[in-house]
Amino acid sequence: MTIKIRARTAIAFFGIWIGILYAGSDHPPPIGFWWLVALVFVCAVAVYVRLPDYASWSSRRRPGRARRVLRDGLLAGLVVGLVPLMLPFTGEPTTAPASVTLILIWLATLSALGILNAVLVYVIAVVVPSESRAMTKP
Repeated sequence: MTIKIRARTAIAFFGIWIGILYAGSDHPPPIGFWWLVALVFVCAVAVYVRLPDYASWSSRRRPGRARRVLRDGLLAGLVVGLVPLMLPFTGEPTTAPASVTLILIWLATLSALGILNAVLVYVIAVVVPSESRAMTKP
């Protein structure tokens, strides 16, 4: 797994998620949007770091690799979901706090998105190196 592939994947991850978040935010985005940018940047760094592990698991046919990818995604989604809930300066101060049901829906949604992202990164880690090898063979 080359640094170039890792960097492109992490940058694409960052750009796509910032685009999605910007499309869903107020315009101009509120100051709190910068916290989301920082959080997505940390996630992009995690993608950059984990990509070689995923490629290694695939090339070695490591048992349980699918379970590990799903676990990574679940944990990443939970962390991304919990961080905004724990920050004291997020949310509209004039509204009532969210109910437990809404918080569980929030966490379930972000966990599912985390799993989806981890699977996508794993697929990239598997497909891109094999495509590179196929193009270099005579």
